[in-house]
Amino acid sequence: MNRFAKIIDFHRRKRTIAKLYKKAVGCKPNLVTPYCSSEKIQYRKLYGNHTFYALLADKYKVREYVAERAGKKYLVPLLSVCEELTPEILTALPTPFIIKCNHGCKWHRIVKDIKLINIAETVHYFNETLKLKYSAASGERHYDFIEPKIIVEKLLDDNSEPPWDYAIYSYNGQNGFNFAIAVSSPDMSSLAHFDRDWNLWEGNLTDEQMKKYVKPKNFHEMVEVARLLSAGIDFVRVDLYNINGKIYFGELTFTPHSGLGKIKNEFRKKMRAEMWELAADNRQLYQKRGWFAD
Repeated sequence: MNRFAKIIDFHRRKRTIAKLYKKAVGCKPNLVTPYCSSEKIQYRKLYGNHTFYALLADKYKVREYVAERAGKKYLVPLLSVCEELTPEILTALPTPFIIKCNHGCKWHRIVKDIKLINIAETVHYFNETLKLKYSAASGERHYDFIEPKIIVEKLLDDNSEPPWDYAIYSYNGQNGFNFAIAVSSPDMSSLAHFDRDWNLWEGNLTDEQMKKYVKPKNFHEMVEVARLLSAGIDFVRVDLYNINGKIYFGELTFTPHSGLGKIKNEFRKKMRAEMWELAADNRQLYQKRGWFAD
């Protein structure tokens, strides 16, 4: 891409990001000195070092990063990886499993019994999804730098139920590592946000759910995994599972909800903003402002 084309592309992306933000939030984002976390995500979408984020957002390549930083024991068993799904690959897999495309979010299907799915339709769906660009609707450009693949992992279950998600909002700033926590059910109908000491910010968990999922006995280990995986990054959400005392890595999320979700709780909004010290001068994380940002 030549210089003139880069200028046009940069300003096109900037307009798109501002338009999406205004539609979702109701105002234009501050992309010069962003304050709230949603504005910082828009800044990252525009000026981020997208090749770096792509490496860690890639659901396949991130496995190597996790193994090196935290250890292989936290990885969900991998059953298959391919650039084109075939009926032969699909029918040879041991159930239950989950199929995913590595270059986007929510592009997955759970298979508990191969006899209960339409094999031809499933193969077609994933091979067609490989051609899609996740950034088209959200402006999350780093997904465009991921080489599309289809991966299949063993399906995790917690006593015959899908596991709950522990999202550890991980921050690294002048005072070192800090974090906050969100705990959610698989369908997101039950969700609660806490500070690092499990003081409740907001949520709708029942007393029974609070007793079962809040502060598991091995939570110190989960925090250590999040610390290792987020080291050197000003902010990243580290998603983990905790099943009967066994911790599994889920994914690293650099632009949660594309920065377009409203935080109605003013205290949580304030804390998210203040905990994230935007490391704009860190060239591993952000490119120099300007049209030449890729």
